[in-house]
Amino acid sequence: MQRFRDILVGVDLSSVDPQAGVELTAPNQQALDCAIWLASRTQANLTIFSSIHIYPYVREALQRELEQSPLESEGRKILEGFVARAKIEGVHARSKLAFGTPWQEICLQVQSDEHDLVIIGTRDLGRAGRFLFGSTGMKLLRNCPCPIWVTRPDVDWDHVNVLVPSDFSDVSLEALRLAVNVGQLFDTRIHVLHAFERPVGPPAWYGYVSKQMVEDRTAAQRAEADKKLHEQLARTDYRTLRHGAQVHVVDGPADEAILKAIDNFQIGLVVMGTAARSGLAGLALGNTTERLVSQMRCSLMAVKPAGFRCTITPTPKPGFEL
Repeated sequence: MQRFRDILVGVDLSSVDPQAGVELTAPNQQALDCAIWLASRTQANLTIFSSIHIYPYVREALQRELEQSPLESEGRKILEGFVARAKIEGVHARSKLAFGTPWQEICLQVQSDEHDLVIIGTRDLGRAGRFLFGSTGMKLLRNCPCPIWVTRPDVDWDHVNVLVPSDFSDVSLEALRLAVNVGQLFDTRIHVLHAFERPVGPPAWYGYVSKQMVEDRTAAQRAEADKKLHEQLARTDYRTLRHGAQVHVVDGPADEAILKAIDNFQIGLVVMGTAARSGLAGLALGNTTERLVSQMRCSLMAVKPAGFRCTITPTPKPGFEL
């Protein structure tokens, strides 16, 4: 299986001290490890990317100085080390260093070189288990034109359960196909989930519609949802998975159902589709998804719908490629 051909992994060099030894933070190290692991198994090209956060007007004023500064040379040297490590694993790797707002530079790089996956890291943001690393991660999830894999530390990618929420849309089918393709790389079980709001019954004093009729209608909706999920699965290669796939149809709000499923099935990765140009604000599973995503205690892969257009317009930018 070769689903990915050109992967970009974003690493943050702001906390790296070359004098004390090159050591990434745990989230960045996890993202790099995951990218090398995935590229080695799919024979994909890998770009190890970092952008030093400098405002555009400052970058333009200092372009010549930046190109000749220790900041640029040290950044190149650090990235060279990561590239060498990837090549030891048999990965065709290169590095790219840019200057500018990181999430914008990643979007521009994706459009320039047509990467088909971006991998970034996360960090815990509090006792509630929120993990997306601030505005950079969220803006990439909303705007980057290709799938985004947001990893978190301490995940064993050789043994991980995957959850795919589905609303039967085309983008949820694409997410399911992607999850199956990723699942072919390691020992995994895929769980496909659909949540629907139970229909509200009539007032107790309204005698024309019985409670049984409402229950029958609910059962019919559940059966129809189960049928549609199996139809989506039939359009994938899920039978190639060692443990196959399990279908779950549950009552209740989608965000609550997803969070419960993550806990109940010990999910390590959620693969889900986004909808509309507003990205996560229009995720296919409801208008509370940004809150949902911030509460997930697992990794996330977000898939854009066909025809998605990035809001960042490519323009010539100074950059340094090895």
